[in-house]
Amino acid sequence: MSKVRHEIEAEYRQLQQRLLARHGETVRYEAGDENFGAEYARLLQAADELLAFEKKIPAKLAEPERQLSERIVRLSWLGQTAVALALIVLTFALGHSAWWLVVLVPHCIATLSLSFQKVTDKNHRFYRHLTIGLHLECLLVALITLSVISLWFLILAIIGWLVLAVTVSEGPGDAVKKGQSR
Repeated sequence: MSKVRHEIEAEYRQLQQRLLARHGETVRYEAGDENFGAEYARLLQAADELLAFEKKIPAKLAEPERQLSERIVRLSWLGQTAVALALIVLTFALGHSAWWLVVLVPHCIATLSLSFQKVTDKNHRFYRHLTIGLHLECLLVALITLSVISLWFLILAIIGWLVLAVTVSEGPGDAVKKGQSR
């Protein structure tokens, strides 16, 4: 993080120095001078560059953590896809009914499709926390499929899928708004 912060500070100082240099050039001319207009335009351009950079600072500071969240989210969902595929194979290896595919195939498809969620600087924490729910859901599905717990827990698994689906479809919008209002 300190490397990113250092790079941002260096670029910010460079833009400030460029603005100060433009200001120094502009004040050398009178308002009616023919070179004043060109220098003033350069001054405004340097100020616009500095303001545009300032708007990007929060995203630049959050980028390393966003990248980590993106890796966590992608690996979690892909890992759970691999678990679902393994459970499909185990279903046949253990001689379970092919009806288990009704549970496992949609689970596999959902985890695979959601592994490519767009993780931005604003929603990366939301999706990182969502993976906890995913792991709990997948653990429940695995325990049911392997007959470790009762088949009645399938109701809880279906509710969990619905909660995950609704949470993903709504996205972090409400969570971000609630966090800002505090």
